[in-house]
Amino acid sequence: MSKGKVGIVGSGLIGRSWAMLFAGAGYTVDLFDVDDKKVDEALADIEAQLTNLEKKGLLRGTLSAKQQHQLIRKCATMAECLKGAVHVQECVFENLELKQKVFLEMDKLVDDHTVLCSSTSCFPPSAFTKELKHRNQAIVGHPVNPPYYVPLVEIVPAPWTSPDVAIRTRVLMKEIGQKPVLSKKE
Repeated sequence: MSKGKVGIVGSGLIGRSWAMLFAGAGYTVDLFDVDDKKVDEALADIEAQLTNLEKKGLLRGTLSAKQQHQLIRKCATMAECLKGAVHVQECVFENLELKQKVFLEMDKLVDDHTVLCSSTSCFPPSAFTKELKHRNQAIVGHPVNPPYYVPLVEIVPAPWTSPDVAIRTRVLMKEIGQKPVLSKKE
């Protein structure tokens, strides 16, 4: 049984790692990328990685590699990916204009309780969240690479991020086996 749904936008190496971490903790993971083929490649790669980790005794969580992989689904649209998600992890290229565009689109698709989290290592959250209706729900959760093996996550709130969102993000990161460090400011 799933603990809830997490949406991941971007299926590159970081998006794949997040998908594995959330699925390993029992979350249903919906994966979206503007390039449909990249999601197919990501799912095949994730399956191979999980199987390899299981063979080596390094698989996280109590679920088998097959069970974890079954929790990760491909989505054809961002709306499908974000619908009903408790947490959204953005993993697109490190391009400020792209992040602004993606966050504006995500903002239109989420409710008043969904955490909008960016994996960025380059930009403070205020640089791409100031125009959002749900800007109080936006935060950075930047992983050290590779996240599956190095569990450190830097959590950075914007000046307008709700303290509750920072706490919920920190708790979720601990739950999936990461070691969050919460910054007090950008």
